[in-house]
Amino acid sequence: MMSKSILIIDDDKRLRELLEDYLKEKKYKIYLCDDFSSANEILQYFLFDLVIIDRMMPSGDGIDLIKIIKENKNIPVIMLTALGESENRIQGLQYGADDYLSKPFEPEELYLRIKKLLNLYKDKTGKKTAIIFGNFVFNISTLQLKKNSNDIYLTEGETELLLKLIDKRNNIVLREELADRDFDENELRKVDVQVTRLRQKIEENPKQPHFIKTIRGKGYKLVCDEL
Repeated sequence: MMSKSILIIDDDKRLRELLEDYLKEKKYKIYLCDDFSSANEILQYFLFDLVIIDRMMPSGDGIDLIKIIKENKNIPVIMLTALGESENRIQGLQYGADDYLSKPFEPEELYLRIKKLLNLYKDKTGKKTAIIFGNFVFNISTLQLKKNSNDIYLTEGETELLLKLIDKRNNIVLREELADRDFDENELRKVDVQVTRLRQKIEENPKQPHFIKTIRGKGYKLVCDEL
């Protein structure tokens, strides 16, 4: 089973390292960030299974990051806060935090809350509900493609093609696998045409694609930024 990836955003170096050591022992992949602006940039390009955010940082308010995450991704967020007053906790939950912990806290309690949220967010097949590549986010549940929160229209055929590429993301998908019917040359040419049309919607330069790569003599590969 693939390890779940967790991003921890906190300006307290000692706390970050403590949580990193503890959660790595629990077999999670841990990524660390210590300020608002860096976290905002990372979250634009990478997809995590869960994010842990400190409420107050010198460079910004964690609630603003929660808003950004919830506008673009369907992933759980746990807010850490030294502000224990109920109004601060309520504010975090109002803006999308799935759970919160007041500092100081026990790492085991955080671990149990992580397990609970990951189980709640897992779909029936256990797969991710959204895939990110570059500035694009494709929601597998709704079949919607967005770029920087803007909808990108896909035809039914383009959607099916993208789903097949996503299913084997970062790996080669044979042209024959992408064909709808018998693997004759006409059907394979239709695949090439469909790929060209999809590239026109997601590639900055369709003739020099960054995301949908041609693997000569074999097929295509969708390059994703997933960790």
